[in-house]
Amino acid sequence: MTSGDMPRPLSDIERGVIARLLAVPFPGRDELRAQLPFATVEGQCRCGCATVNLVVAHTAAPAPVLSGAPVSADLSDGEFYAGVVLLVDGQGYLSCLETYSIGDEPVRQFPPVEQINARPQR
Repeated sequence: MTSGDMPRPLSDIERGVIARLLAVPFPGRDELRAQLPFATVEGQCRCGCATVNLVVAHTAAPAPVLSGAPVSADLSDGEFYAGVVLLVDGQGYLSCLETYSIGDEPVRQFPPVEQINARPQR
């Protein structure tokens, strides 16, 4: 992760992607939603993908999540398989908005929020 010009506020698209992921119900979702105004970006992935490390002020309540990756979404278009995962640390705070791809090309930017179909982990 690189940390130039960090920490910084979430971009509008990062905030929108997280909000979209948190639109589906799962245990701890409401607490994670309440953390969003307190979240900042503390680093970005060096490979050039859109992944960002998050830090949340602990004035926000922790979430009682059952998984470190409680929600994700596929970003596939038929030819390119990719996705995004929201990660939570062991204390119950947002920690990373991670993109992944199967293939040589990383996900360099998030798609429009309306194209994200979130699903909770089982």
